Amino acid sequence: MDETLKQQLAQIGPSVLFDEPLSRHTSIRIGGPADALVYPKTIEEITTIAKFARSNNLPIFVLGAGSNLLVRDKGIRGVVVNLSQGFSRIEIEREEASEVFLYAETGVGLPRLVDFTAEEGLAGIEVLSGIPGNVGGALVMNAGTHEGDISKTVEGVTFLAPGKKGDVNLVTWPKEEIRYGYRESHFPRGAILLSARFRLTRLSSEIIRGRIQKQRDHRLETQPLNVPSIGSIFKNPTVKKFFAAKLIEDTGLKDVRVGGARISQKHSNWIVNEGGAKAKDVLTLISLVRDKVKEKFGVLLETEVKVVGEE
Repeated sequence: MDETLKQQLAQIGPSVLFDEPLSRHTSIRIGGPADALVYPKTIEEITTIAKFARSNNLPIFVLGAGSNLLVRDKGIRGVVVNLSQGFSRIEIEREEASEVFLYAETGVGLPRLVDFTAEEGLAGIEVLSGIPGNVGGALVMNAGTHEGDISKTVEGVTFLAPGKKGDVNLVTWPKEEIRYGYRESHFPRGAILLSARFRLTRLSSEIIRGRIQKQRDHRLETQPLNVPSIGSIFKNPTVKKFFAAKLIEDTGLKDVRVGGARISQKHSNWIVNEGGAKAKDVLTLISLVRDKVKEKFGVLLETEVKVVGEE
């Protein structure tokens, strides 16, 4: 992005950081610089930014909380958008019998969403307890645990979609139009998710908090939450009897280190940054795991973590 484009972007209105190291914005503390990191606060601002990017042939990438994301060492070209400062509203829209319809914007952090629903006595979201990230990332990744995933409660999602000749359109998809899979979704290419509506049910706050605490305790016991990490690296294979962590452990790769990155001794499907790790270190470990598991078990592991940016 040249200086002229930077000046034009700065004049649009929202807060903008140029050449910002994305290692400051990812949970594993890895990532090269973004040409521009912007924080729009309104639909008008994000619409203007999207049109600006499209009309100038600039790539646009939406950065959530930076969990389950690996940014390569040369960073991301174009415009990186973070919606956490402006798109952070949660509210109950209406209630019908035992069902409650909740509105949440995509910049809302999942811990805040889980706590809000527990406080209000709304069941369905607590399955996301302990998962880092925000609503937008959870919708894109269909985040979840063995207890369920976010798609089970989604009623609809509103997003900006690329239109013709550099334009963008505000679109709402009901749940019937959203195709979800295991840790994936299928929104239009280039869509920028803004908000979602959830159908939840009334339940005692005490019961919900008990479920939340149980999941949080399990995560503390089994996952390396005290060091910078990237979360689960691989999806569990569709063959039911296989679990990615067990396959990795049985290849003898637990605790293997490359540079500053190590396969966690606590959970072998996690890679942690022990200090100074680079994206290339993590990618080397990912390739090593995939090759060794394929060689020993004939199973090709598919990454859950999203890898972006320039090498």
